[in-house]
Amino acid sequence: MLKIYSGGFTAEHLYRNEMKIVVDLQLQGLSREEIKAKIFEENLFHCRSEAAMKDLFPRVYRRTEFLDRQLKFFLLNGSRSDQNALLLYGFLKYFKFPRDFVLEVVHYNMKKFKTTVTEGNIRTFFEEKEQQYEQVRNWTDKTKYKLKQVMLKILVDAELLAKNGDEYEIKPIPLSKELREYVERNETYRDLLLLTLNE
Repeated sequence: MLKIYSGGFTAEHLYRNEMKIVVDLQLQGLSREEIKAKIFEENLFHCRSEAAMKDLFPRVYRRTEFLDRQLKFFLLNGSRSDQNALLLYGFLKYFKFPRDFVLEVVHYNMKKFKTTVTEGNIRTFFEEKEQQYEQVRNWTDKTKYKLKQVMLKILVDAELLAKNGDEYEIKPIPLSKELREYVERNETYRDLLLLTLNE
């Protein structure tokens, strides 16, 4: 499902409301086609055009496929922090580049008792990936800039990072006892603890 590295997340967001809409309809038992039809007919995503909706629907839907029924229930009914954790998880499971950034920079810094991510950390991450992957070397400066902006914005929106001057403060996402216990019991979702800095 994942390419080595996709630069295809330049238009991505956390999609808080859209994810909740889709998950709610999934929990009601609607199929993908029924959900799509309902969203388009009622413009539940509040898009300005059908083209925008056509672009947005698959982006949102594919992230929900990383969550089972119980996690969808937490996304719909849980605390804001639980929602942040699950929204971020859906994004990071689909896109390897920001996932590696969280693991190799954010998580790594925290383990080394560094509480911030600096511009230097971010630059070094991009440079290392350029050396490792031809794909990344082929990205234009404009694409790299855009990817950096989108990636950091999503991590800030999910409250994993907080912008503080030129740096980003690292903030593990607090999980409810119920969500933590559920993912600890389910091997499939154990990486949620890692990606939200809870292990």
